[in-house]
Amino acid sequence: MRLTTCVLGLALAGLTAISAHGQAFPTRNVTILVPFAAGGPTDVIMRILGERLSARWGKSVIIENRPGAGTIVATAALANSAADVYTLGVITNSFAVNPAIHQPLTYDTLKDFAGVSMVVSVPVVLVANPTFAPNTEAELIALARKTGEPLNFTSPGPRTVGHLAGAWLANLAGIKLTHIAYNGSAPALTDVLAGRVPIMFDLWSSVKPYVAAGRLKLLAVASAQRLQDAPQYPTLAESYPGFDVNAFQALAVPKGVPPAVIEQISADIRSVVSSREFAEKVGPLGVFPKATSPQQLDAIIRQEIERWTAIAKAANIAVD
Repeated sequence: MRLTTCVLGLALAGLTAISAHGQAFPTRNVTILVPFAAGGPTDVIMRILGERLSARWGKSVIIENRPGAGTIVATAALANSAADVYTLGVITNSFAVNPAIHQPLTYDTLKDFAGVSMVVSVPVVLVANPTFAPNTEAELIALARKTGEPLNFTSPGPRTVGHLAGAWLANLAGIKLTHIAYNGSAPALTDVLAGRVPIMFDLWSSVKPYVAAGRLKLLAVASAQRLQDAPQYPTLAESYPGFDVNAFQALAVPKGVPPAVIEQISADIRSVVSSREFAEKVGPLGVFPKATSPQQLDAIIRQEIERWTAIAKAANIAVD
């Protein structure tokens, strides 16, 4: 009886301690900071997630758009938020790329945040205008080596993962690729479709309709695995083992939130992200649900920073 009482007392004490740190979360509305404008893919996905979390928590999840400075505006706002888990922030590849290219930051990417969970993963692909002679990655490499001249390529913007993917491929293949910079995927895609730039690294979700319509041809998949919805296309990793470029959207909180609270929020988010309903909602957007533990997400961020730092240094990519 004394043992039972002791164990029960310890359990109640533990529950009380966790409750004091916010185990009853949420008791009020929750805000998710989105680093892009309303109406874009990230905004849409987070609103889908927010609706389902609202139903689960019984409180409103408010989407607050904070675009600007390559996601730095929203990330800085998250860093300055109270560590009470009522403000979560969306982090993307830029979260890891910005410190890798020595972008001046008012926060420490590794010390000022804690990961909660990944939400979706988006494959990156290499596409070309249909008039471009090579039809495969191997033919593209062969052409570049034969001419010895730089091939122009583009991406959604300078210092994005698309830009760095091209630099990485050029380094591994021993070829020359010149990045043509645009401010966003839309203008870059316009010029690739018009044939003014022959090739582009971009998100599968962005180029999928053009590939389906025959207005672009897909040369290779930059992600390690073949596309779930188009498995006929080979990956660059099949020629260059270890090549793996994905875009992602995840959620983080500012430092200071107790681990027990982070784990509870992460469990709720993972439950939603792993649901069939969520997959059916986001699937048409060309993204794939991907839930992770806080520890897994933190490890991914560290690995991404290390990788992009090395690639940016080798390609001499930095903030002007």
